[in-house]
Amino acid sequence: MPPESTYVEPRTKKNVISRSELETRCKAGEILIVINQKVYKLDKWINHHPGGQLAIRHCIGRDCTDEFMALHPDYVHEKKIKYFEIADYLPKESDPEFAPIVGARSRSSEEILEAQSVKVSAAYRRLEARLRSDHLFETNYTNYAWEFSRYLTLFTMAIVLNIYGTCTMHYIASALCLAMFWHQVSFFAHDAGHNSISHSLEIDNGIGIFLADFLGGLSIGWWKKSHYVHHIVTNHPIHDPDIQHLPFFAVTTRIFQGFFSTYHQKEMVFDRVAQFFVSYQHYLYYPVMMFGRFNLYVQSMVFLAKEPNYPYRKQEMFGLMIYWIWYPYFLKQLPTWNMIIAYIFISHMFTFMLHVQITLSHFGMSTEELGDTESFAAKMLRTTMDVDCPTWFDWFHGGLQFQAIHHLFPRMPRHNLRAAQPYVIEFCEEVGLTYHIHGFTKSNEIVFTALKDVADQVGFFLEVAKHEAKEFVDAQKIAIPESKKKQ
Repeated sequence: MPPESTYVEPRTKKNVISRSELETRCKAGEILIVINQKVYKLDKWINHHPGGQLAIRHCIGRDCTDEFMALHPDYVHEKKIKYFEIADYLPKESDPEFAPIVGARSRSSEEILEAQSVKVSAAYRRLEARLRSDHLFETNYTNYAWEFSRYLTLFTMAIVLNIYGTCTMHYIASALCLAMFWHQVSFFAHDAGHNSISHSLEIDNGIGIFLADFLGGLSIGWWKKSHYVHHIVTNHPIHDPDIQHLPFFAVTTRIFQGFFSTYHQKEMVFDRVAQFFVSYQHYLYYPVMMFGRFNLYVQSMVFLAKEPNYPYRKQEMFGLMIYWIWYPYFLKQLPTWNMIIAYIFISHMFTFMLHVQITLSHFGMSTEELGDTESFAAKMLRTTMDVDCPTWFDWFHGGLQFQAIHHLFPRMPRHNLRAAQPYVIEFCEEVGLTYHIHGFTKSNEIVFTALKDVADQVGFFLEVAKHEAKEFVDAQKIAIPESKKKQ
């Protein structure tokens, strides 16, 4: 074989799966993924995966080493995953089916992208090792103690001002305290969902259920199913549920054509209602966010109704039942029905800032799909933006204003994300990637502009559709034989 060839003789081992064989078996329905040059068969595990089926399905047939390592605790890397290993992996460059027949040849654009991806992935793994050696993956429980005291203070103030309040201002202050409590405690529940508090699945699930279900009326299981998919296919219009908000929002004109959502398992139609709302979406952005929590109630109940095999379903249903007992009883302490209605709207609508914070880092970013050749780190930095703020204001954003860094290292305690920023900037300079970070005001401007740009295209899209419909009708008329016209 010519020395210029890229073919490499496979290692002499009993079980080896080549790239071509992997593709064939996946097309036949097997659930195979590649991690660290090993092939794992997950057919029997997929229904029991704590992060849901879709998180695995988006990795079928490809190397998902970086995604796997980023989203799973150490004990899964070291002990659990080995039970699903079936073979070593023979990468594309070592597979005879993909090797060139003649020796030297020019590389295709796809091969160049793959080479760049390999370079970025290697640097990303070195970065992760540096951050671990500098203890940035270690949880500082003092930070959680301070946070817990803040949560307790807000919740206590909400109760006291409600029960012992004597005027409207007391009740409004109570509603605002409850809204701020829900806003702040969501960051703690987020960490529990990522298993980054105790690093034990059972303990962190228990914390998440208590905070989200019992105290907030929301399903932590629904959040995990949605959020893990978001972390793997960030800003993909067809796959990422965090940017699928028809009929109210469309973050890309690609949505105008309609599409089948792999998360919601239904057609997302750009109908007249969607056309109306999307035309004004840049103005409706903040008002719609004020109703975000009501939507989360619905999503939580739908999830628990449709997921009978979810292992914590009974615990979460019990948690929601307790929430819908204590919260109405809490409201009953108010003096009038008008005050109850006002309290509900104030306490819920003032959590809008959380929904703004969640969407701010993604709505104005790229929604392109660059395929499997793009590295995990490059995709996260392309689709995610950090929001800059003074250090003393980190508490308000929960530390999660560093969403790009969080997406690179989802299990890093959020209190350490700011400390990781210089490392990430250095990494981006090394591999030639852009680290997007803007102040809060500028970030809102970027999202407003992005939404307006899409909204401005709705009219043009409708005109094109109308023109195409007219052309079709005219073509049909021409196609009718003259003899039939006379008849």
